[in-house]
Amino acid sequence: AAMREAFVPEVVEDLLREMPPFEDRKQSALEIRLRENEGEDSAAFFKASRPSAAQRQRAAEAAAAREVENRNAIEEEAPPIPVSIEKENGVVHKPNPSSGGPLPVGIPKEVIPAMRKAFSNLCTSPSGVLFENALLQVGVKHEYVGAQGRISIFFGNLGKGPLKNFKAQIDDCDHLRVQKQGTDGLLDEEGCTVAVKTQAKLLVLVEVMAPFDDAPAMRVSFEAENGLRHEYPLRLPIVATSFMEPVTLEPGAFMQRWKSLEGQDRECQEVVKTASNASIDEDCMKRIRTIMTDGLKFGRCPGCDPTPWTVSGAATFRTGAKDVNGNNINVGCLVRVEANPQAGAFRVTTRTLHPLCSRAVKNVAVVSIKLA
Repeated sequence: AAMREAFVPEVVEDLLREMPPFEDRKQSALEIRLRENEGEDSAAFFKASRPSAAQRQRAAEAAAAREVENRNAIEEEAPPIPVSIEKENGVVHKPNPSSGGPLPVGIPKEVIPAMRKAFSNLCTSPSGVLFENALLQVGVKHEYVGAQGRISIFFGNLGKGPLKNFKAQIDDCDHLRVQKQGTDGLLDEEGCTVAVKTQAKLLVLVEVMAPFDDAPAMRVSFEAENGLRHEYPLRLPIVATSFMEPVTLEPGAFMQRWKSLEGQDRECQEVVKTASNASIDEDCMKRIRTIMTDGLKFGRCPGCDPTPWTVSGAATFRTGAKDVNGNNINVGCLVRVEANPQAGAFRVTTRTLHPLCSRAVKNVAVVSIKLA
């Protein structure tokens, strides 16, 4: 590393390059002396003239290096693959170098902000639209009891032609047990066909086995009427707060547990600024309390909040995992949202025994407050 810092790259490569082996016609002084004194048929001359293991290795490495250089030179001389570009609905399609066909059409940039907002809303809402463009609408309805959830996903064809080879693939997650059942072909390699103004359906049953802070990925792909392949990477709104059960604590019990969970690994905190034209008033705090109870599924803790500008809650994160005694493993969670009307900001603090739980609850709370 020190050598590479002291010299320019070209000099370093020259220094590190292996020395080429001797040409076959060259002989060392020892070989010449043995040949003159003992003759070329002697065992001593044969042993001295035979390349050593190190020499043979250097020769092989040098030959391999020359082969790579020759192959690179051939590739550099080859003409570049011509790139034709066509545009549809604001999306640029370039040929796929491996197949010669166009790359799949992705999600247009102008749709991404609305898609992110839709995902955030669904994290705290029982149903809604996850994604929509001119061809496809993806709707989600989900409900949870303890560590288990039932998610219904609807894929509606909004276009003017059938969507062929339609497939939905959900990535496996270590923290979730998943069962899937859908329209015939939807989960298979050949896919299914979604006719105009009809839907394909997917039912997903999940059981959470461990804390997590990332939503499962789902890829939707299909072939449109014009023959172009579309592929949309989406996220399902299955988040840690989906598996919460509200808990009501008295002020003394809440503060005792709050103090017992102090520590960097157990606490997660973030300050959220409101929009420039938004003010923090009583109506705003009412929406925050609704987010706490209905969205995050936390129980209110009466008497824990010293001012009207603070909201505190408690919940239990349920899992299907068992401990050594056969009991379900659960994680207690506490959250506190403190508003500063003068600064136009909220401070969100979460405390749990598990760092992933603390971060997951904080993330969902922050996004929900931004949308309040």
